[in-house]
Amino acid sequence: MLVHVIGSMRHFGDDEHLMQVILRTLANNNVKVAQDWISSVSSRRNRNGSESEAGLNWPEIVETNIRVLSEVDLLIVEGSRFNYSQGFQTALALEHGKPVLNLYREDLPEYKEWPDKLFVSGISNPLFTSKAYKNEADLDKIVSQFIKEHSKKTRELDIQLVLDADDFEKLDRLSRSEGKSKTSIIKDILADNLD
Repeated sequence: MLVHVIGSMRHFGDDEHLMQVILRTLANNNVKVAQDWISSVSSRRNRNGSESEAGLNWPEIVETNIRVLSEVDLLIVEGSRFNYSQGFQTALALEHGKPVLNLYREDLPEYKEWPDKLFVSGISNPLFTSKAYKNEADLDKIVSQFIKEHSKKTRELDIQLVLDADDFEKLDRLSRSEGKSKTSIIKDILADNLD
C-alpha cells in the first residue's frame, strides 16, 4: 500500500513529532510513504535554522503532488493547521477515488478560530474521514484503524515494460487525457483484461 501524507508548514517545528508518529505508524503497518517531504523540511531546518520555503521549485512541487495523488492508495492529512494546499490535495484525492483521513487537534487556537472547520464537517463523500485526536496514542490508533479499513490484498510486481514509440505515445496521451499516471493506466488495462 502506498500513502501520501501531508500537513502544514506553519509551526512545523511544533508539529514535526506528530508527523513522525504518522510515519512510524505507517512503517509499523508495512505501508510505504509516497514522498518523504517531512525529512526534507527537517533537514532544511537543521541546515538553515528555519523551514524557509525560499528557493523551492513550487511548480515542480505542485506537479509532483498531483502525480503522487494519482498513484497512491490513500491520503492522510494532518489538518490541524489547515491550508489551501491541503484542501486542494484532499479534493483531488477524492476526485481520484482515494480514501482521505483528515486528522486534527481541537485544542489548537488555530482550530478553534478556523471557520473552514464547518466546511470540512460538511464533506459527505464516503471516502472522507475526519477524526480528532488528543495525543500520540490516539494518533497511532486512528491511523492504524484507517489503514486496516482500507487495506487491500495486493502483491507487488516489479516489471520493465518496453514499448515502441507509437504505443508509448498512445499511453502518454491516455495518461494525460484521464489525469492518471501511466502506471495507473496499465493497471486498469490489466484489471479489465484479467476478469
